[in-house]
Amino acid sequence: MSKEVCCLVLGVTLSVAGVGARAADPFPKAPEHDLVVRVCSGCHVPEVVTAKTHTAEEWDDIIAKMVDHGAQANDAQQEQILAYLVRFYGKPAGS
Repeated sequence: MSKEVCCLVLGVTLSVAGVGARAADPFPKAPEHDLVVRVCSGCHVPEVVTAKTHTAEEWDDIIAKMVDHGAQANDAQQEQILAYLVRFYGKPAGS
């Protein structure tokens, strides 16, 4: 096989592998998982959520802002989302 064909095959293989990696679910499994995926992934990629940690108060403010921008979650669902985000992506207050 020529060098050009090898590079092309390698490039396509890496591209396909990268697509598969992005499609993987980055959210930890928990009872609130499906709710978080539905509400939070509706407008942006999951990495926007998983990239940073926030305090409970910061997450609460972020959730309120997302609902103001059109995220569909009632008050009880917002509390479930908050609990999930604090559990997996929370940081202590004052950090």
